Parts: sequence; C-alpha cells; structure tokens
Amino acid sequence: MSKLAINGGKSIRKKSWPKWPIVGKEELDLISEVTSSGVWSYNGPKEKEFRRKFADYIGTKYAVCAANGTVTLQMALEALDIGYGDEIIVPGLTWQATASCCVDVNAIPVLVDIEEDSWCIDPVKIKEAITSKTKAIIIVHLYGSNPKINEIIKIAKENNLYLIEDAAHQHGTIINGKKPGSFGDIGSFSFQQSKGLTSGEGGALTTNRKDFAEKLDALRNCGRKPVSLNINIKEEEKGKGYYKEEGNFVHSGNYRITEFQAAILLCQLQRLDEQLKKKEENAIYLNKKFKEIDGIIPMRRDKETQLQAYFNFAFRYGKKYFKNLHVSKFREALSAELGLDIEPCYEPLNNCQLYRPLTKKRYNINPEYFKKINPLKFSLPVCENAYRNESITFHHSALLAEKEDMNDILDAIDKIKENVDELL
Repeated sequence: MSKLAINGGKSIRKKSWPKWPIVGKEELDLISEVTSSGVWSYNGPKEKEFRRKFADYIGTKYAVCAANGTVTLQMALEALDIGYGDEIIVPGLTWQATASCCVDVNAIPVLVDIEEDSWCIDPVKIKEAITSKTKAIIIVHLYGSNPKINEIIKIAKENNLYLIEDAAHQHGTIINGKKPGSFGDIGSFSFQQSKGLTSGEGGALTTNRKDFAEKLDALRNCGRKPVSLNINIKEEEKGKGYYKEEGNFVHSGNYRITEFQAAILLCQLQRLDEQLKKKEENAIYLNKKFKEIDGIIPMRRDKETQLQAYFNFAFRYGKKYFKNLHVSKFREALSAELGLDIEPCYEPLNNCQLYRPLTKKRYNINPEYFKKINPLKFSLPVCENAYRNESITFHHSALLAEKEDMNDILDAIDKIKENVDELL
C-alpha cells in the first residue's frame, strides 16, 4: 500500500494555508471613502499620502507610483536617458520584465549568470560583461535572497554605471540598516497581487535624486512635468499651476495608478512589518531545520541581512540524497503532501517561454541589433542548473502560518525521503 499522497496515501497536511491577499475592514472603509469622494484617478490625497509613506519606509527622498512593476523598469531606463545600442547588464534568472524593459527602450540586455547559493547576479560575471557600451546594471533582490550589494555598488562606481534595483520581490528587507530600493540610483517595485505589498496591480519607483524623480513623474503622466514634487499639494490646486505650462517634459504615456489602489496600499503598508516579522521567524526556523536534512540546502543569507522579505520562499534540492529522484518529481510529491503549489524558480532568460524578443517586429530595427538581443546567444550554466535540477519554491503566504505548521513542511520532506522508492 502506498504511503505517499501522490500515490494515493494520506497527506501530511490536514488543513489549508493562509490565503493571500489579506483584506480587512480598513480596506473596505478606505475604498468606500474614495468612491464617495469622486477623486478616482491620480494624484489624489490617498496617492500623495502613500507616496510620502512609502518613500519614508524605503528610506529615500522620493517615491513615484506607476501602473505596474514592469513599466517602472522601463521608466527607470528612460529617466536615465538609456536607449538605442546601450548595453544593460541583467541577471539571467529573473522575471522576463527585467530584460524586456531593455529592449522596450531599444537597449541591449546582456544576460549574465548567477551565484549558486543565492540565485542572484554574480559580481564576477558583471565585471566580465562590462564593455564601452555598458550604461547600467540591473540587480534583482530575488525570492528571499539578495545580491552582494556592496561589491556591485563598487563595480558600478568604478565603471561609471547606473545601478537600478529590481526590488519587486522584497518590500522591507533590511541590509545594514538600509532597504532594497535605496541602494541604487533608482529602485523599482511591484504591487501585483502575488507580491508582499499589493494592490492587485501597481508599482512604484524610489530615488534620492530630484531630477530623476521629476523625470519619472513626467514619464508616468503623459509627459507632464510637475511644478513641484511636494506631494502635499492640495487637491484644489490641481489644474492651477500644478503642471508646468511650457508643454510636455518628455514624450510618454499614461502609466498612473488610481486612488483606489493607493487606498489599498495604505492599508497593506500598515500590516507589512508585522507580516514580515512572522514570515522571518518561520523562514529562520525552516532554514535552521533544513541544515539537519541531507539534500535540502537553504539559500544564502548574508550576515549583513537584518530582516529578510520574501516573494517565494526558496531552497535547493540535492537529488543524490534522494536516490537521484528528479527534482520535478520531488516537487510533485511535496505539493501532494502539503496541498501547496511547489514550483521551480524562474526559467533562465536565455531560453524562457515568456522572453521572446525576436517575435516582435518592432525590435527588428536592423540585423545587427536583432542579433544582439537574441537571448540564445548567452550561456547561463548556473541558472540552468538551478532551474532544471535544484529549485524548490512556494508562495510567501505559507510563512504566515504558525510555527507548528512549518513542521508539516519538514515532515513532508522526511516522508518523501523515507518512501522515495515509491517514486523511482
């Protein structure tokens, strides 16, 4: 008789996991207030309040809201005057938007490999990829790990390169007293429903430079340049000198969020620190216990990390300790035991189903450019090994369960190891 749930046995997990997103009376009250106010679009009082609070939370002088965490990356590049032919160094393991934003401004994403123990961009590979055409580095604070930020800042300064942080996964991580989004020239965040801070869709950019903030504000708002970045400008002043009269600052489109999204974000931001604390406690507990299980390898946590936020919680799998059971079968078995979606990491961008720049005619500017943006030209062996052989991830909401619930994860792994012959 089979013992594993994937083969019809009884599962380890007997109850459901916490649902996401978490919604309370506060969201409903603020949404009702916005509905009654008639201020539904952009630059309303709720958006101004959120921009101020989010900038304070991240530790930057400015925050600009936008439609999503994809367009924020494109806006960051445009604000830095990056365009045709410029090279941007991008990690090979990330969501496709991190590279797509480059071709969207006709720049060239240069995909580089990652570090095995964090899945974040490898500083050694960054140095090897720099050429006279390199203009910026985009780093990604991926899942629950961080790149070697101090080394990368040094590389960027030594080579006169801009540093953009894709912090879509990590709202609130603390590294040496600072948070992602405050280390580089511009930080980019996503508020999509799966993220740790969410309004369903939405995004934000953070920066300490006023000139960048002005450009970003104009780019998200059809090119209109504000008279002031003071987000306390009264609503009745809008339309009366709020925007400069001398035409558009830049050519752009509408990438704004609504007052409804800002209202939800204000409520979600109030809950964030408490949620981060609980997730952190459970993640530390799991990682400590993982070290006692042969073949289950926690992701690297640098000593500088004081608090770690998560998008997906991730760890590495060593198949030789499970009689060479393939990682895909291990994921299926673990999912069946836990009633939880267990997934691999992102597909490497050199062969990713969702990153296919050569399928878009608008990128075919000329044969030379088209050749340079072909992702297949890049070799990413560490990325490919992580995706094909090692990666285990699950949604951060599971970390909002109680500590005893974490034991279900540990018990499920032990059960699979003890009964691995059923899967071979």
